[in-house]
Amino acid sequence: MVRDFAREMGAELRGDHLYLSPEQGEGYLYGCNLPNGLSVLISENCFNFDVYLHRKQIDECYYILCLEEIFIRKDFIEYINGNKANRVPPVFAGVYLNSTFFDRVTISSRGNGMRILRCIFDKSWMQKFLGIGDDDKVLKKYLALRAKNLNFDPMDAEYRQLADDIFATDPENPMFPTIAENRIMMIIELFFTRLYQKSKTVHSLSYENADIHRMMQVEKELLEDITRTPPTVEELARKYSIGASRLKRQFKQVYGRPVYEYYQKYRMAKAKEMLLSGDYTVKEVGYKLGYQNLSNFANAFKKEFGVLPSSLT
Repeated sequence: MVRDFAREMGAELRGDHLYLSPEQGEGYLYGCNLPNGLSVLISENCFNFDVYLHRKQIDECYYILCLEEIFIRKDFIEYINGNKANRVPPVFAGVYLNSTFFDRVTISSRGNGMRILRCIFDKSWMQKFLGIGDDDKVLKKYLALRAKNLNFDPMDAEYRQLADDIFATDPENPMFPTIAENRIMMIIELFFTRLYQKSKTVHSLSYENADIHRMMQVEKELLEDITRTPPTVEELARKYSIGASRLKRQFKQVYGRPVYEYYQKYRMAKAKEMLLSGDYTVKEVGYKLGYQNLSNFANAFKKEFGVLPSSLT
């Protein structure tokens, strides 16, 4: 795919990397085979031209796990087996499983920003690393739902942290393949763990698209700036035209935790990341995350991780 892009754009590859020129846009596409047998596409880009991609259905079975964060400024449309997959502005952020048994068309207008991770594996890889056969009932049910519409797991703070670790690493860094392999395996494990957890509940694996896209916007608003006091549920409800009680219920259904428990867990994860980097003191982290009282920060951190923040410096 990366080679095809380079050929169509008249660009040269740098190893396995395609870097966009200023005339073409900004960002890169990177394709490689990891040591564990995964083939991956990692891309962070914003094209200055419209893009039309068509991956035709084939009889040979491969699975594609897709993690996508798409900042939609203009049109972005996808069709899976002829079914339109909703992509509601301003952002789509989700993780889902695709298959080469599905015909897929993607149409993106210039100016849309994307962070994309795609992992390709076959039946034998999934059996070896995940213990899942292609006759698995949960997998069959999921793919059957996908044939009707795009069923996905919304990207939450846990997925986003793993993705950030990949995209924050320079693709030409010698450690990049190792970091990518580690984080990608964690993303795959997280996706399938949640898929099987959902299959054990009485609820369907599918979501109402309008509700889930609204919750994506709420989640983005909630985490946009963790240095400030987060918006209240009532403020979020007014902004996104939904009742406060319904917002709380749907947010928990989609992201697995109540609104402010989710926010606090993300904030503590960022605090841990900053402390482990060695670039900040406990005091600096506490103040950067909006704590006026460092004792409150220390207590919140210990509640989340079982240790005081000072133990990580």
